[in-house]
Amino acid sequence: MHDSDDEGSVSRRRALQGLGAAALTPLVPGCAVPSQDDDDATTSTPPEATWALLRERIDTVVILMMENRSFDHYMGALTLHEGRDDVDGLRPGMSNPHPDGFDVPPVPSETPCEGGVGVGWNGSREQWNEGANDGFVSKAADGEDASRHDRAMRYFDRSTLSAYYNLADRYTLCDRWFASVMSSTWPNRFYSHAAQNGGVQGNDHAAEPFPSIYTRLNETGVDWACYYSNLPALALLPDRTVAEENFQGIEEFFRQAEFGFLPPVCVVEPVWGRSSDHPDEHPVNGQIFVQTIYDALANSPQWDRSLLLITYDEHGGFFDHVPPPEVPDDRADQGFGQLGFRVPSLVVGPWARPGAVCSTQFEHTSILAFLEGLHDLPPLTLRDASANDLRDCLDPEALVADTPLPGEPLPAIEWPAEDLERPECASGDLFRDEGGASGTNQDELDAFADEFLVGTRLDRRDQTDAIHEALMERARARGLWIG
Repeated sequence: MHDSDDEGSVSRRRALQGLGAAALTPLVPGCAVPSQDDDDATTSTPPEATWALLRERIDTVVILMMENRSFDHYMGALTLHEGRDDVDGLRPGMSNPHPDGFDVPPVPSETPCEGGVGVGWNGSREQWNEGANDGFVSKAADGEDASRHDRAMRYFDRSTLSAYYNLADRYTLCDRWFASVMSSTWPNRFYSHAAQNGGVQGNDHAAEPFPSIYTRLNETGVDWACYYSNLPALALLPDRTVAEENFQGIEEFFRQAEFGFLPPVCVVEPVWGRSSDHPDEHPVNGQIFVQTIYDALANSPQWDRSLLLITYDEHGGFFDHVPPPEVPDDRADQGFGQLGFRVPSLVVGPWARPGAVCSTQFEHTSILAFLEGLHDLPPLTLRDASANDLRDCLDPEALVADTPLPGEPLPAIEWPAEDLERPECASGDLFRDEGGASGTNQDELDAFADEFLVGTRLDRRDQTDAIHEALMERARARGLWIG
């Protein structure tokens, strides 16, 4: 198997990475591991995490993309509350101007079910304001509920997001992982699977089909699966069909993880409308879901050969203070080279840098770049060809020494069950129709399912509550959630 990077040649990807960094983005630091004694720091060059070495160590990559939260909204409190100078999070003095002339600082959320601002291509650019990042409050104030102008500036901390903060303590937190497109859910999810979306600005289908990473995996005989809960958003891809056996229920993820049968590439999808973190869903439902996925992988025979990637499709309209850069893209002249705002992202597993913060610039096609390097696949587009590939998040010394981190259990999430069913939350009564049924909390996803998935095994929306309750019961039974 040809491994051009290992042989020292300049690959197309490396050349494009260099061009992109030099021409479009500032240099940023790599990964930092907190140290209590600077005298213990080594100045020697660490071993390199080559693709050849990674192929010996990692054969299972699990990808979990959640919904609509920004980095500062979810992880910024690591700096503001916990004093983590190694994390580029919220700091005193940050604010956004209100149209009436006063400043609104970041404030703790008053309710777990915080509503997002619901921005897309144009609204995100108003928030960005050519890099000033000062339009979050004005955009939130320009709506039906203008009295809640500060909702874009609200944030959560460890007390609500214990799973993420505990994972960040143990593994690698990425604080420069940007959404791929300064727009809404679908463009970003398409980019995460295909390094393009056909040039559509919003949550619509492209006029022409395009290949995804899963077509490339099929062509080279690399197995993959999408483990869906009530609907597979992956089915939106134009090169996928509802008949594919690769679409499997979420219960199969747990069964296959238990026996060590997970395929090389796994996409895990939450319960849309319950545990995806899409506002106004209760974030603790999302934390319990993530902790359940981590627990299954950490206790799997495949743990020592795995990598778990957790990220978010886009920022949901919530404040982030870091201006997104531009990157190379085949449709850069149409605005698709402009990255979206930072999103919470974690690289978890036995080979992640322990307790580290990685400030290398990533975006969703970095997942593709990593999979392509691991399986010796060509890039799909200019975008993934030039993206950084996540190797900076891995511990080369551990990889060379073959000393994987153990899959240690996380502390149980303690949260009252009755609070998770607040009426103002998506998982409560607000999003049920007169017959008591519930959708996905995403109108476009429901519309797609109504048109293409009704009557197929992929449409399990009528089982939404049962699937969610089964996942919660699993978490309770395994001691992951006390409530």
